[in-house]
Amino acid sequence: MSRNVLGRLHDLAAFVGAEEDLRTHLAELVELAASVTDAAACSIMLLSEGEQDAPRLKLWCSTETLPSPAWDETPGAGESIAGRVLEQRAPLLVEDIGASDFAPLARRRGAAGSSFICTPIVVGKHVIGVMNLTNRAGSAPLDESDLALAEIVATLIGKCVQVDRLQTLLRSRVAQASLAREEKAVVARMTDGAVPPARIAKLLAKSFFRDLAAAGFDSGQIIEAASEIIELVSSDIRRYRRHTARKNG
Repeated sequence: MSRNVLGRLHDLAAFVGAEEDLRTHLAELVELAASVTDAAACSIMLLSEGEQDAPRLKLWCSTETLPSPAWDETPGAGESIAGRVLEQRAPLLVEDIGASDFAPLARRRGAAGSSFICTPIVVGKHVIGVMNLTNRAGSAPLDESDLALAEIVATLIGKCVQVDRLQTLLRSRVAQASLAREEKAVVARMTDGAVPPARIAKLLAKSFFRDLAAAGFDSGQIIEAASEIIELVSSDIRRYRRHTARKNG
């Protein structure tokens, strides 16, 4: 392994070990991940929707500016290239996608080459997502050494995501109180970092409902409380869009 590669891998490891607000530094995360293998593009997809026995992936971050449909897609196990990797729980290295069975599934991009890697992101025994790497146009195809590096990178990203999810729970007193009332088996699944935040949010919503009902609030009052939450979320989204518009303007 060259000194340059070791240096870039060290930079990624340092980022994973130091970053406490992952969501505001996603661009830096994927850029560092791509740099380790000198890839033209890197994207990360995480499990975020679907039931436990039918998980679905959703694009989380990417070094590229992708079309809106790419952010809306939610492939399940066996669907799309990433879905196949999720289903088989094993990495995939393709030297030339045009000469492979995956050609019809590829999204062609000008700056990217025809070689790619898709590897699972694992936390403990759980696959929580996949990482995609594409080589540069005109460069040598990605090889087994690149795959080995990609698996190391995916492991570091898995730990980064795990820590971020645990910190989210620790920052929420409501989450801590709700988890304290659950069975130990449920808490273990929720706090190992492998459960998508959307599923944890549903658990908290059920706990919120039970607490309000037990306190004597009627259905109409609970609906009003839920409506207030929706309004707060909508306000936050509008504020974010205005901030983004000013930043891009």
